[in-house]
Amino acid sequence: MDDAPTRTLPRPTDTRTTDTRPTTAWPPPGPAPWAPGPGRRTVAVVGACGGAGVSTLAAALAQGLRRAGEGAVLVDLDLPGPGVDVLLGIEDEPGARWPELAAARGDVDGVGLVAALPRWRAVPVLSGARLSPARPDDAVVVDVCTGLLRGGETVVLDLPRPAAWTAAARMLVASADVVLLVAPCTAPGVAGALVAWGELVELGVRDPWLVARRPAPGRVDAAALGGAVGLPVAATVRADARLAAAVDRGDGPPVGRRTPLGRAAASLVAALAGAS
Repeated sequence: MDDAPTRTLPRPTDTRTTDTRPTTAWPPPGPAPWAPGPGRRTVAVVGACGGAGVSTLAAALAQGLRRAGEGAVLVDLDLPGPGVDVLLGIEDEPGARWPELAAARGDVDGVGLVAALPRWRAVPVLSGARLSPARPDDAVVVDVCTGLLRGGETVVLDLPRPAAWTAAARMLVASADVVLLVAPCTAPGVAGALVAWGELVELGVRDPWLVARRPAPGRVDAAALGGAVGLPVAATVRADARLAAAVDRGDGPPVGRRTPLGRAAASLVAALAGAS
């Protein structure tokens, strides 16, 4: 019998709302406001379909980058929503979240912001808030991410499916150094990956990195997924029977070096190092 403690999530009682209506024309003209440089880059993690495991992979990648000695921040853009902090089990940790950054415009202090964020393991996490799930202003999102990059951090974006992208999300994806397209090894995964890739091509992203999620319940394995989509598979994430229980306990996804997520993240970190 499993005697593991059961996680009790607090019931929402806060009904505050945040006015996130744009105050300026969007998107602004011209190129992205940052320039690539050593030690800072944007990695966008996109799902081909629902249940692809984007948030768990993005968290594992950010942790893998930190483990390798690279500053990395996990940024939740799957908004509005419960917040990636709930998945990671840090929803009660003090620290800034998107609602507290409603006035963060212009030259945002990335170093100070990182210090103000809650952490999961070693990873600073900028999450949505389950009690105030409104979407932040597009201009705030870009200025905050720009500040993090200028502060020397790699920004790992946890994104929704393309149909839910805001103007800010589209701008960040278009400017990302690497886009990871996460797809389950299923027929819907193949179909969703083709649709998502079409959206990426429209933004000028020609070479996303395909990440396969297993198990393959049918006839689609990682090689077949890559062949059907027409992209090489950069990493494969195998199933982990411990994942659901770990999340329910509030531990977040298992990302140790020998776990499926940890191994996939390590291979992606190595590939990113080679691409620098």
